[in-house]
Amino acid sequence: MKKWMVYVLMVVFAVGFAVAKDKAPWWKLGFGGDDKEQITTNEAPQPPPSGRPDRENDRHRQKTSYEKQMEMKAQDEAIRSLVEAARSEIDPVKKAELTEQLRVKLTDRAEKIMKARSLHKRLEKAEVDVETMRERLKHREEEMSRRVEEQLQKLLSGEPLERGGPVIQRHRS
Repeated sequence: MKKWMVYVLMVVFAVGFAVAKDKAPWWKLGFGGDDKEQITTNEAPQPPPSGRPDRENDRHRQKTSYEKQMEMKAQDEAIRSLVEAARSEIDPVKKAELTEQLRVKLTDRAEKIMKARSLHKRLEKAEVDVETMRERLKHREEEMSRRVEEQLQKLLSGEPLERGGPVIQRHRS
């Protein structure tokens, strides 16, 4: 019985290694599958080249409307035309004016993006959360000090030590 089990395991491992070396999936082996159906290493899903997740699958992004997309496209075209004009300008005074116009447009665009992402609101909320956490920490430190003093007085009066030390109750707000 033991020899039989060893032989079965050897056959299973041999088939497993043969399947692992082949490019076709195991369920297509021996069933006359096409060579075109075989999996190549180039067909494996590749991460995006920029290292960022796919924009379609990003849950945090909101869909922009068609009008907003057209407005952004027009802004991009205006920026590109200013860039080309500034690059081709020879007169330093005009080039400085075009550069300043470009700076204003880029600053406006960056402010719109920050507003759209509501970074300022998130920062304000985080500051409120930090203040709340500081209050909780202060309350817990006061509670801990009070409990330690109670425990100390109990020990000095001869009462037995509570198991686990002083218990600090959580304060929910």
